[in-house]
Amino acid sequence: MVEYQDDNLKMNIKNILIYFSILSLMLACKVDKEQTIDPVASLFSKTTVAAEKEYRFIDSISLKLDVFVPSKRLGESPWMAYTDGNKPTLLYFHGGGWKDGEKESRILEILPYVDKGWVVVTANYRLLKDASLPEIIGDCRTALEWVYEHANQFKMDTTKIFISGNSAGGHLALMTGLLKDDSFYGSDFSSKHKNNIAGIINWYGITDVPLFVENWNNKEILTKNNIPLDTIYNHTSPINFVDGTIPPILTVHGSIDSVVSFKHAEILHQKLDENNVKNKLLKIDNKKHGNFNAEEMTYIYKEIWKFTDEILAKQE
Repeated sequence: MVEYQDDNLKMNIKNILIYFSILSLMLACKVDKEQTIDPVASLFSKTTVAAEKEYRFIDSISLKLDVFVPSKRLGESPWMAYTDGNKPTLLYFHGGGWKDGEKESRILEILPYVDKGWVVVTANYRLLKDASLPEIIGDCRTALEWVYEHANQFKMDTTKIFISGNSAGGHLALMTGLLKDDSFYGSDFSSKHKNNIAGIINWYGITDVPLFVENWNNKEILTKNNIPLDTIYNHTSPINFVDGTIPPILTVHGSIDSVVSFKHAEILHQKLDENNVKNKLLKIDNKKHGNFNAEEMTYIYKEIWKFTDEILAKQE
């Protein structure tokens, strides 16, 4: 009798071990299957790039942009099809102190939006060697006009446009989203569009132009046609355009940034608070001009999704 019970016990233990072995194998297979999907590689299968689209020709300069569109690849002519429904859209401007840079240099910064299924537009603009700062802002406003005009073609939801950029691009994103009158900037932005921007994501952008250029020896590069610098400063500093009607703003800024001082973020968000504008300031401690590590970038994008999801949810 004892031997029989021992045999049953051994059999039960054996069955339990077999059960857990099969379960472990199934779980391992599931994990392996999930791990075979590379999130970066998968972007090819769900995105199409419409590259080098001219949005403005001015002073013999062709200004171009790229559009990243959620798509399905068909494997035969017509080769791809845009996915159904209009999508949230990001318009992104590169940095470089208004003197350098190009749209391709910031492609890694927009990939999280591409992965999330947004339409993303990255635009070049004239640099200070070719245009004054107000005219550069006019280029960016014209890029926004292009987004409105081509919204149906590229499945862009014009009620869900966010504008972003880093450093000088952050400044241009702010100015593009805050302006209500284009007469000073020579843009092609049409008054038929309400410029109903959903939000601005400002990566360590310049908010007070005279503060940024106070140590420049060639401040005159910002202007032309004998326009006084004080007039340029007044018309190009985002802090001068804050009122209760502007879109929500999220700022990411390193606390020890020596290129664009953290003070730029502080004075902007103080004004936003004073005007009861929805805003969030992500202060990244002990970081300089955009040198954020992988953990910090993961945290930042989680906060960006919280910020944008709250805005989009209110539109439902």
